[in-house]
Amino acid sequence: MKNREADYKKLYEQTLLTLSEKEEKLTQKEELISDLKFELDKLRRHLFGSKSEKRDNQAGENQLGLFELGVTKAVQEELSESVTAKPVPRKRAKGTGRMTLPEELRREDIVIQPSESTENCVQIGQEVTEVLEVIPSSFYVKRYIRPKYAKPNGEGILIGTLPDRVIEKGIPSESVIAQLTVDKYVYGMPLHRQLDKYSKMGVRIPASSASDWILEGWEQLKPLWELLRLMVLNQKYLQVDETPIKVLDRDHKNGIHQGYMWLYHTPVDRLVLFDYRRGRDQSGPKAMLADFKGIIQTDGYSVYDALFENHPDIHLTFCMAHARRKFVDAVKDDEKCANYVLDEIQKLYLVEAKMREENLNWELRTAARKKYADPILESLGKWLGDNQYSYRPVSPMGKAIAYAHKRWAGLSAYVLHGQMEIDNNLVENAVRPLAIGRKNYLFAGSHNAAEMTAAMYSFMASCKKNNLNEFDWLKDVFERIQSHKQKDLYQLLPSNWQEYRLK
Repeated sequence: MKNREADYKKLYEQTLLTLSEKEEKLTQKEELISDLKFELDKLRRHLFGSKSEKRDNQAGENQLGLFELGVTKAVQEELSESVTAKPVPRKRAKGTGRMTLPEELRREDIVIQPSESTENCVQIGQEVTEVLEVIPSSFYVKRYIRPKYAKPNGEGILIGTLPDRVIEKGIPSESVIAQLTVDKYVYGMPLHRQLDKYSKMGVRIPASSASDWILEGWEQLKPLWELLRLMVLNQKYLQVDETPIKVLDRDHKNGIHQGYMWLYHTPVDRLVLFDYRRGRDQSGPKAMLADFKGIIQTDGYSVYDALFENHPDIHLTFCMAHARRKFVDAVKDDEKCANYVLDEIQKLYLVEAKMREENLNWELRTAARKKYADPILESLGKWLGDNQYSYRPVSPMGKAIAYAHKRWAGLSAYVLHGQMEIDNNLVENAVRPLAIGRKNYLFAGSHNAAEMTAAMYSFMASCKKNNLNEFDWLKDVFERIQSHKQKDLYQLLPSNWQEYRLK
């Protein structure tokens, strides 16, 4: 009898163990299915969904109380009681109407008289209809005519001096080289498309000649490029990012090498530096930032942690937009908690928006962040610490909390100085022309061409940051740079050019 009871007990324990193992396996499969569903949903949103991270819901009941805007809660309740229960239908929004044409555009007046005779009639007014017209761009030939004069008594000949040229005795003017460069590096037009356009305008330019012209222009800009690099790397605050670029390489097994453009942006001086490297490893930023001392703001890429996390002269900070993106992805995993974090982050961005609206200087921005953003960051940081072990590490919420909690000191550091930014969006915006360009011309022709491409994108992005017309800047620099004094070369940088040109 005792043996039978022992057998039953043993069988019962084995059954429980088997059930426990099956439950554990079932749980693991359910977690795997959940993770795969999340990845599938993320892929679908990436392919077919909206790329915007803007949220329609309000960021909590105190959202408008940050700067004491709007009415108080008590007044809101009083106003709510005064309105009728029946909702008032909203009026249909009217269109914005006819666009206004800029006043600075040249006007050409065409008077249209009535078809009938106006004899003995009195004009009582007039109706003016403005229509936007365009004159297609065209080439023309500029002729430099230099009269030659013989001095008396055979002492020599007098003749005027030609202006500096990018290509001495060459056909293209500085404006042509500037236009080729801007069309490629600002508007993403491959060279063959430009030449096809120009042939329809009556000028056939061989592709090899056009390529040589751009290279000659780059040769003239090299000293300015070296100065730009020095100016950027001597800043105290840099935003850093990287993006891929394909490069033709005969030694590569597929004939195409995957290179990377590393971007260094100075928000204070509004300069952008593109640096081409053959890989995404730490050798690029390690070489560029070997002598750098100051603040680096990045997207959390592990290379920066390995290089600068314990560096005595570098303070590593991070991008709030990247942390927010993790919680946007985690909304379906835990809607309530993910939305709580997103609401708190949205409050931080409302503080930034309000300061931009009021155009505060950096001292006032520092004070405003200390007063309004610091408490939000402190509360949210405590919440992340309390919940860091509440989710599976591989779950969307677990990953989002781990990412933010590990970097929270760097994510919060922007409140310490008003010239710092809450995120890395400014440097990421500088990548867009390159992203458009690589979709059009697909790859750089060689590693040397990729280095030139980095320089040209640096100049064009810096012009954009300073609200300059890229063509006007580049044409003017081509015309000045050869005769410009070396010690005054900084005057031609996009951040200084407008002020120097107006003198």
